[in-house]
Amino acid sequence: MELPQLPRWSTEWVYFANWPDLAFAGVGSVLVLLLIVWWRQQTSQWFRVTMITLLGALLLCIASFYLFEVPAYYASCPQGCLGWRGYPRPFATTHFDGSAQIARLDFALNWLMLWLLWLLASVIWRLLGVAFQWQQRSLRTRLLFVLVVAVLPWAFLPHFLDPPQPTTVGEALRLATNARRSAEFTYGITGLWVQRLALEDVQFTPSVSRAEDGVAPTFTGGQVCLRGYTYFYIPWRRYRITLDTNGVTALSLTQLPLSEPCWE
Repeated sequence: MELPQLPRWSTEWVYFANWPDLAFAGVGSVLVLLLIVWWRQQTSQWFRVTMITLLGALLLCIASFYLFEVPAYYASCPQGCLGWRGYPRPFATTHFDGSAQIARLDFALNWLMLWLLWLLASVIWRLLGVAFQWQQRSLRTRLLFVLVVAVLPWAFLPHFLDPPQPTTVGEALRLATNARRSAEFTYGITGLWVQRLALEDVQFTPSVSRAEDGVAPTFTGGQVCLRGYTYFYIPWRRYRITLDTNGVTALSLTQLPLSEPCWE
């Protein structure tokens, strides 16, 4: 996977957050505090747990910039729309030249959400470990427990939750749906390795030249660009699907590395 251009901190503090998100930040901060208090009552190692989950959330927040990308697109946005990076909350905008800018407040909100999720997961693991009688188990049994409870659910999460993608309506939505269906069932892209497909863009095919007698072009069929994710939401490659003039049947599938754009 080719790394994108290094991001820059934006002069704007926020791109995506609004007042309900700030309310979430307040509630989330209270929940984080309550979970830290719970850990303090459980073990003398509570500060270590707090710092590990905080740093783990920071690492995941940074990793989400590279793993979760919606490039700038034209799907249901004829004038062109900026893309974004970050998950579960976006915190950076991406431009058509591939550059990205990070908004500080959006980054902090994503970090807070990930910290809250890490703390919740740690509490669940703690309770399951107590029920599992962790201290009395052998090393092999403990490793199996960690694999089943912590590693495998994260690895197969893309099979159940969609990664970020543009919101489409109308004809773009129809083409995207048909292309995704063809990729999954006709070409068998998803399966053992590719866990989920996310839309990147839709390109319509003009049926009438713009220069032909001054007639505005009509659009029939087109191409759809999809991004495949494998385990742990690791991006795998791009898939460009060409549809027929009715926008229903797939005519061809082209697999592209992430370093190559879908459109020429």
